[in-house]
Amino acid sequence: MNYFRIAISFLRKRWLFTLIIIIEIAALLVLTNVMIATVHSKQMVYEPYKKILSENGVMLDVSNLDIMECENEDIKPFLETWPDKKSVKGYLEKRLSVKIYCSDSLSFWDMTGPHSVMYKDRGNTLSYYLLDGDILSKMSFPLSCGRWPSVERNSDGEIEIIVSGGTDAQLDSVYDTPAGKMRVVGILTDSTYKPIGSDVDRTGMEPGIDCDSIFNYCLPFDINTNLGGPFAVASKSAFGEEKDGYNIIPHSLWFVSYGDLSDDEAIASVTAYLNTVGSVQYGQTLGTIAEETERQINDIYYRMMPIIITAAIMVLSGMIGSTAIMMLRQIKSFGIFLLCGCRKRDCLYIASLETGIIISIAAIAAYAGLFIMKKLGYDYLIGLSFGADNIILSAIMILMLFVLSMIMPLGMIRSVSPFSIIKEN
Repeated sequence: MNYFRIAISFLRKRWLFTLIIIIEIAALLVLTNVMIATVHSKQMVYEPYKKILSENGVMLDVSNLDIMECENEDIKPFLETWPDKKSVKGYLEKRLSVKIYCSDSLSFWDMTGPHSVMYKDRGNTLSYYLLDGDILSKMSFPLSCGRWPSVERNSDGEIEIIVSGGTDAQLDSVYDTPAGKMRVVGILTDSTYKPIGSDVDRTGMEPGIDCDSIFNYCLPFDINTNLGGPFAVASKSAFGEEKDGYNIIPHSLWFVSYGDLSDDEAIASVTAYLNTVGSVQYGQTLGTIAEETERQINDIYYRMMPIIITAAIMVLSGMIGSTAIMMLRQIKSFGIFLLCGCRKRDCLYIASLETGIIISIAAIAAYAGLFIMKKLGYDYLIGLSFGADNIILSAIMILMLFVLSMIMPLGMIRSVSPFSIIKEN
């Protein structure tokens, strides 16, 4: 018995109704995957810095030091000839008994290493983000190929780096630089994020009212929308002492941890001193940044869950209703099948195959829709990062739809009597 051919013939007889159900299921899968991918993208950005943001401290912006401006007399000696932010960082850690976390910027004196192929800075060398090993090991931004770099140099003594899109680098390219040989071990996807460095974006925020989140500091990058600015990422510990030919300078956004300092007056004093060196957002701490970050992540659920639950109820109702109508219209056919020697489980196979075909087509349509969204750049505009949890959740939803929609056909087929059906019809 050709179950597939029979199932297709039944679906063709009610093609319009089937098409509507397919569209509904596909829309539900797209909505759910967009929500999960958006949350995954945000959590992916947050995770490397989550431990630091759990500490007692503040975010300090010292971009004023880059132009050698500072009101603090203790800091001015470090700015006499050039902005020695590394010495400023060490001075503050010693004087205030704090711990400062930040990424470093690597720059070569000559044009060496990978180059940009983007419109604005074509032919220029990349921006380099050197990260602490603990942060780098937790980075999981999606790669188009390769892997994330190791914290230390590899067995060949090479510095491992990953690069963004928009460069002339190829996977496993090796560059001879003043800092040592650098090997490209991974290339990020076209739509990604930059690690926290010197850039901050507070567009649309009300000063003194809206709190910063990690997303104000870890900014998106896409080679299809950005005109320039490709970058590379490596581990700080892969570099030794500075030598001729390159400089390593701290970026301007510093996480300042107060450690065990708990006295409110002492904390206020340290914060006031930091404000004479750089800029601390009034009333904000590492804790408020963490709270705002988590609030924004949870807000995705709050905004999208009602829509998804409503859509799920509508789709499930439609699936159950369509299956019931299908069975009522096909019950005579099943009665004839039974009279011709078919078993009830054969009828169940046909009904299951009909439902399976509908859901399979809907899943393919949903995947096509997500693929089109990616090609049109919506993954950058929305901020999407797909992972294994998307596959798992989609599989669970598909299984749930299939099982629940088969409850009624199962009961009807088990109770069917071929003779009574033929007599009634």
